[in-house]
Amino acid sequence: MIYNNYKRNHVICPDREERLKEFLEQRYEGMPPHKWKNGFNSHSEDALTWSCFDLLRTYSRLKKISLLSVLDEIFEDAYDGKSKLLFRNGCYQEDEIKIEIGKTYTGLSLNGKTEKTEVDASIELPGKLIFFEAKLYSTVSMASLPDKPFDQIARKLRIGYESSLKDSREFYFIFLDIAPLEKLYRRKNKSVALASSNKGFEDKWKSAWLFKYYKEGRNNSLRPLQEKLEGINIPHGQTIKTVAKSIADNMGWLTWTDLFKTIIRGMITA
Repeated sequence: MIYNNYKRNHVICPDREERLKEFLEQRYEGMPPHKWKNGFNSHSEDALTWSCFDLLRTYSRLKKISLLSVLDEIFEDAYDGKSKLLFRNGCYQEDEIKIEIGKTYTGLSLNGKTEKTEVDASIELPGKLIFFEAKLYSTVSMASLPDKPFDQIARKLRIGYESSLKDSREFYFIFLDIAPLEKLYRRKNKSVALASSNKGFEDKWKSAWLFKYYKEGRNNSLRPLQEKLEGINIPHGQTIKTVAKSIADNMGWLTWTDLFKTIIRGMITA
């Protein structure tokens, strides 16, 4: 459905309408503001991302809602009940947690030039940097040489890790999609999975395939991820293998339904 008014397509917290307009009108690398056009479409990933994460970052203003408890539940869902972060027990204060939507982060590409990416949602806090890649009905963009040497997941992992080094933070990556990983995953030949063609929803399984390819590797080896990380900064005392292992361990998968339930439960149990 295409709404007549973008407001119908978003959850707009009190005093946040102007900030939403800024978000919808922002440009990336000089391109037209595609978020504005998509803001009227009920299938917009950006509209859902804004509605969920802007609500999270205004929790404390709306009610006496514990943002830390809600974030704990989100991470439990993303990591199969084994939370990678314990916000409530991590000595964090709510004012130390910064939630961003559509922020651009930078790293270094293979040729030494600046590599950048716009992240759907991210959380910055002392010692931690978390990227969320949000998808609804679309799949990830694939690599296509020579202009795009990395697929969308690999690019986020590269830049996210390098960005985390600037402030000595640990990097986490959470993929947000409509169904659990095992429901979307298909056993496909590598050449088919990595083909640059993108047929939209028909190729949606590629997101799950790539996620699993980098997180679990092939034949008990994380070489696929290691190869995608070539050229990034490696901290002193570490190797590309140890870096790949730390990134893979911190990759989580979250569904929109789990996110919705956690946010709504946080509102009514405050």
